[in-house]
Amino acid sequence: MIEDNYNVLQILKNNKNAASVEELTSIILDGLKSEVISKSEETLLNLIFSETTSQENLDNFLKQWDIEVVGGHKALLLSYFMKMHPELKFSDYVAPRLKGLLQFFRFKNMKLISHYTKICNELKKSDIEFLIFKGGCIKHLRPEYPRIMGDIDILVHEKDYIKAGKIVEQLGYDTAWDIHSIDIHPKDSEEGIMDIHKYIIMQSDKEKAFIPDLFKRATKQNVFGIPALVPCNEDLLFITLVNLVRNLRNKTSYSGIPYTLFDCKFLIDSKPDFDWNIVIQNSKKTKTENHVYFAIQFINGIVPNLLPEKIKYDTFFEKEFEKYCILLTYQRFYLWEMKQKSHQMKIKDIFSSFEFFREYLKLKPKYFILKLGIIRKNPVFAKIILRRAGLFA
Repeated sequence: MIEDNYNVLQILKNNKNAASVEELTSIILDGLKSEVISKSEETLLNLIFSETTSQENLDNFLKQWDIEVVGGHKALLLSYFMKMHPELKFSDYVAPRLKGLLQFFRFKNMKLISHYTKICNELKKSDIEFLIFKGGCIKHLRPEYPRIMGDIDILVHEKDYIKAGKIVEQLGYDTAWDIHSIDIHPKDSEEGIMDIHKYIIMQSDKEKAFIPDLFKRATKQNVFGIPALVPCNEDLLFITLVNLVRNLRNKTSYSGIPYTLFDCKFLIDSKPDFDWNIVIQNSKKTKTENHVYFAIQFINGIVPNLLPEKIKYDTFFEKEFEKYCILLTYQRFYLWEMKQKSHQMKIKDIFSSFEFFREYLKLKPKYFILKLGIIRKNPVFAKIILRRAGLFA
């Protein structure tokens, strides 16, 4: 298990002569894992995905686990485990609470689904084809397991994007338009209920390359009472892995990451002829081979061998992956730490002391320059800066 105070930048300073890609990857993965997965969550995940399940293992786990302490979002995974293994006995204290969690999140899912059916029914009336993906799609494929969902995501053809958004607004919803998606809220509410995408952001600048194949491989199904396109398992897994890396890089949706493992395992196991070549081709078309490989390494670092490592690690890929890890270190740890310090420095305090004034002038311009895209997205510049900071030899 990783220490709770694991600091990637400090570890890199202490190991700056460790030049191999494997060592750098391990340091980054351990740092992210320490932020995202608590020790109790890791123990729970290994219990859930263990090849040998026994009453003794469950009893030993429950001795050091309290549902009231961990909270509902983390405990729902154990509710899944209880449904998966009706032969196991849970205590009179734990069992009713786990069943209550399933009911609670089932009700929350129904509220989201009611908005989905209202909106998508209108899209259908206007002949707008749409594809459901991410958590809402997994909920459709596995209806017996309620989910922690902030919203339901659908993808429309780019030609229908503006039209779909206007229909939603005519229904009385508030919308927030982004370059790739429309965030939908009930009137005068901050609560998210749906996102309509024209492409799936992957931070690779090639996100649109696989969309024609995504629609082509999808099948039409009755999703929550509305005909919709459902991606094949391989495409769903690919989207899940790329989205995991995006959340890790941006520090978003951390609470949902343990459930990503549950989804990945389901998508692979529920399709006996699962074709990894589709995942690999998707990653090549969208230039996300590094993202997918990194996601698999991260998942297997929590539950060993949960996913097979299908992407080949040849000499060319090793060089590209090293650049990826350098940029990840720079953006996710070095710049992030500088950003936090910068945001804590308020201009109103600039004359509080000479020392603060000097630190302000030293940090603010430096952060402004180092976050520029020409540096932030260039592995050569990023490595030079990391080396000057003492993180690389």
